[in-house]
Amino acid sequence: MTRISTGVVGVFAAIALAASVAAFAAQAPKSTDLLTSKQVKDLVAAAQTPADHVTLQKHFLALAAKYDAEAAEHADLAQSYRKPPVGRLMPGSYPKRAEHCDRLTQTLRDAAKEARELAAEHGLMASAK
Repeated sequence: MTRISTGVVGVFAAIALAASVAAFAAQAPKSTDLLTSKQVKDLVAAAQTPADHVTLQKHFLALAAKYDAEAAEHADLAQSYRKPPVGRLMPGSYPKRAEHCDRLTQTLRDAAKEARELAAEHGLMASAK
């Protein structure tokens, strides 16, 4: 009976996760808001109008969303490396691979936080002008 109830709980958890991801995606910045490195560099150097700062704000919010998505993928992958059958198939290497994914997850989360901070600064600059 525990196998059935565990399976049912897993199905409901997957449905809840899919619903929350869909809700986040509906509110998330668009990837079309991402600028090239050259566009960011040029705009940072020349930004004077509120529209310039809003463009940069949208870019950094989209970049943060991209980093958050990549962090979630690596966190998921780290968990996969820790679960059977991977641990049995790669007994010596799976901990290193999981640790690698954990490090990437943290680095990407930190980068997303910094991108959101930059977005907030540009939002303030846009509203101050």
